[in-house]
Amino acid sequence: MKIAATCQKGGLDDIIAPQFGRANAFTIVELNDEIKSVEVIKNPAAELLSGAGITAAQLLIDKGVKVLLTGNVGPKAMDALNAAGIEVYRAEGMKIEDAIRMFADGKLERITFAVGRGRGMGRGRRWR
Repeated sequence: MKIAATCQKGGLDDIIAPQFGRANAFTIVELNDEIKSVEVIKNPAAELLSGAGITAAQLLIDKGVKVLLTGNVGPKAMDALNAAGIEVYRAEGMKIEDAIRMFADGKLERITFAVGRGRGMGRGRRWR
């Protein structure tokens, strides 16, 4: 099973970033009974003016990811992840390797709904 974690630089020692679409990178781990492989990919959506969540979701879909470990996910990205059958779990601020072990042990909270309005998440914009 492929698991992706939002992060800044990548790797098992990195910390899970708080936001999905604007994360700098993703660490993708192939996990069976143990970690089999680790891949770090830059998130090209991080700097987009709009559509970051959907673009990041498509990247993970294309990589065959089945589980996402992150902090928050916007509504459009959550719709795309749900449609692709990718489960999302809250692990913000945790070391990636620890979060993967907690996921494997069934100790992470599943995120079933999005936060925010899907526009400008993480960019300091205010809604009126």
